[in-house]
Amino acid sequence: MVVYVITHKKFDYALPRHYQPLLVGAALHDNPDHYLADDTGENISAQNKQFSELTGLYWIWKHSQSNQIGLVHYRRYFYSKDLNRHQLLLLSLVKGKGIRPISEDALSDLLVDYDWVVPHPEEVEGNSLADQYAAGHNKHDLVLTEQAIKRLYPQSLSSFYQVMNGQSSMSAFNMFYTSRSQLDAYCQWLFDILFDVQKHIDLSAYDAYQQRVYGFLSERLFNVWLASQKGLKVKYLSVYNVANLNRKVILRRMADYLHLTKHKKWVSN
Repeated sequence: MVVYVITHKKFDYALPRHYQPLLVGAALHDNPDHYLADDTGENISAQNKQFSELTGLYWIWKHSQSNQIGLVHYRRYFYSKDLNRHQLLLLSLVKGKGIRPISEDALSDLLVDYDWVVPHPEEVEGNSLADQYAAGHNKHDLVLTEQAIKRLYPQSLSSFYQVMNGQSSMSAFNMFYTSRSQLDAYCQWLFDILFDVQKHIDLSAYDAYQQRVYGFLSERLFNVWLASQKGLKVKYLSVYNVANLNRKVILRRMADYLHLTKHKKWVSN
């Protein structure tokens, strides 16, 4: 049982027992702190600029021997409760740096009753996830993804349409805790689709940010996977960012959240 903490640099946040830092993109830079790295054995570490944290996920899939596996980030961790963003910000304001990641033991206990532990879904700007993606990225990415699903996993196509066109919220960050069997099934599905998209996409006109396309797509695809698996039991937990455990940052983000909430209500009316 292990929770891998995805990072691309040294960090000093104190981690609970069974949390393991994993350096991603290790093939592209040095590892002076001797973190576990994603460039050993079968790996896609050299493609980190396009796949982001997924080079770590691919390495975990191919190499981890744990029967229960989690993925978080050096800045983002699961909190022990399921709160909406406003509630979490208020709690952060009160507790400040007293907020800590949920223990691995508590995560394991959740898998007695649930198949996956994932982030609390958050609203995005726009009427749907497809609208939101098109506003911030190349909407043709979604066309290529749809075509890949149609070729490889046509049984998932209805869930793709449902999630992308019918939802305006999603579990983000590619974070989770689950069993080995669930992880194997998900990663096979995910990387089959992404590697197929990769054969047809042209990134030559994409800037450095947009070249992280497979990381962006996978956040949406994770939600498609969860929706497509009938009978799957999912536990939602809040995610907090250690960089936000600061009074000024919290107050600013609360104002942003309230503005988004007001806008969503205005649109729906």
